[in-house]
Amino acid sequence: MLAGHGAVASERAFPGAEGMGAGAVGWKQGELRLVTTLADSGPGSLRECAANGGHPRVCGFAVSGTIDLLQPIHVGSNIYIAGQTAPGDGIQLRIVEGTHGPLIPKNVTDVVIRYLKLRPGPSPRPSATVDAITVENARQVFPGNLSMAFATDETFNIHVSGATASDITLADSLDRSNHPKGRHSKGALICSDEGQGNRCGRITLLRNLFAHHRDRSPDIKATDIGPVEVINNVFYNPISQFGEFYDLLGNADIAYLGNLALTGPSTVRKTPEPVQVFEWEDGKAVRLLASDNLAGVAKGCRGRKVEVLDSVAESVLVAPPGWPVSVEPMPVSGVLDAVLARAGDRIEGRRMADALDARVIEDVRICGGRVIDNVDQVGGWPVVAQADPDGQRDSDGDGFSDLCEEARAALNPSRPNDPWEIDPQSAMSHVETWLALAAGDGSWVDAD
Repeated sequence: MLAGHGAVASERAFPGAEGMGAGAVGWKQGELRLVTTLADSGPGSLRECAANGGHPRVCGFAVSGTIDLLQPIHVGSNIYIAGQTAPGDGIQLRIVEGTHGPLIPKNVTDVVIRYLKLRPGPSPRPSATVDAITVENARQVFPGNLSMAFATDETFNIHVSGATASDITLADSLDRSNHPKGRHSKGALICSDEGQGNRCGRITLLRNLFAHHRDRSPDIKATDIGPVEVINNVFYNPISQFGEFYDLLGNADIAYLGNLALTGPSTVRKTPEPVQVFEWEDGKAVRLLASDNLAGVAKGCRGRKVEVLDSVAESVLVAPPGWPVSVEPMPVSGVLDAVLARAGDRIEGRRMADALDARVIEDVRICGGRVIDNVDQVGGWPVVAQADPDGQRDSDGDGFSDLCEEARAALNPSRPNDPWEIDPQSAMSHVETWLALAAGDGSWVDAD
């Protein structure tokens, strides 16, 4: 049963946006600004664009390549960071200084971040805070179509009210790296003690690929403001555990629907069921809505078969239909192919999965790969080629490249266009049309 938790079509962040974060629209009617340099900071940098002071803004890209960060980028409210607009192979972020991951949306609302490679690597000094992305005390957030790897804490860490994380690869977190606690290869932490003031909940994890983590695939704590939805994800090759669900922050409603959990080469034989529930707080409880999930051994691997739910999870099951969910799950029989075909920052027809993501996707198919301790074990960071600047020429300075404007009848490369003027071909604004076409968000508009 579908709920009204997500946005109605006219309020969606982009065509096809789904889940609890689909209403992240505060960036609309804002400034269009282009990232024109791979420098850590300064004019034309991603850092400068992301520091918008809460004023609505779209950050497009006229460059491609790797941005080496000296400190994390703190993302403001009401912003759309549109990695799909980058030419060539896109944008990769890694850290070379500091003790945090590359992107931190904190104390913000209405944030969309799409089509980036977030791959921090170990910090120069031991740190417990190097995630690929950390979302803290936020509302209405939509990270999607991201490639995340090489974190030394969680790969994905979120404390938020109203969010969707979809079509993401979360892979190759580093185990014996430089986390103060020692071995610490982790997938995703959804609502933790750091976010208690936020009453964390109303989160959708949709069609993501988790691969090669010790555990936390995912770990969930939540409050009673709304459910956490785990829908149509693939979890592959943990060492010791898949997911753990807790009542530590309050009554937690969790929907676990149409997911596939596969053991792999790193998985120890005593690894428990993919869903473990821990009820530790008096007066608080977990309620679990679970159906059409599968647990097994990856093709070509050897291991023992386990059930999906542990005994405590079985005891807290809610009878169908339970409560409404924001996304209609696909049958689990089609989830593996669907997730492996779209997760990450690739864009059909123009941006392929790079070496890191292609390897992880193949690992799932052939029982390949292992949890790693350092980036060199999988070849390090891929080189992301820098695009030819001539292809990004913007003669009239309106933020749309000449090539883009030449392809759209309503635009003119010799005349600045209002980005929020309605495009008659798409019935959306020029900038929303540009963003959607760059992402391949739908066949709703004729690009000729």
